[in-house]
Amino acid sequence: MEQDRRSDRRCNIDSDEIQVSVLSSRKIHFVKDISKGGLAIEYSPAEDKLAESEWVDIIAVDFDRFYLPKIACKTVYDIATLMHGRSFTGGEMRIRGLKFVELAKEQDEKLDDLLRRCFERSEK
Repeated sequence: MEQDRRSDRRCNIDSDEIQVSVLSSRKIHFVKDISKGGLAIEYSPAEDKLAESEWVDIIAVDFDRFYLPKIACKTVYDIATLMHGRSFTGGEMRIRGLKFVELAKEQDEKLDDLLRRCFERSEK
């Protein structure tokens, strides 16, 4: 079994409860998982071509309308996937891993709060 190289515990997101707005393209993407160090988003390359580095806003409607703006990120991986949810979509979908570059103290505290609530929800 391949060892997970991630240094931070990830919270898997099973629905659209956490989304990311990519500021350069003004598109909304669903978050697949999130951790202290970054997040993974699902996107369709036909609709959107993301840059290697991005500024993103994290929006979590199901978490008391949580909003964390202007997070600097860098792409660490970008892979194709055939599955969207549990059914074949017929179109190409990709998952992009974004690493948080720098977080201000307030951003870091808000991210900690979101992760705490996310892990609490997933344990129920």
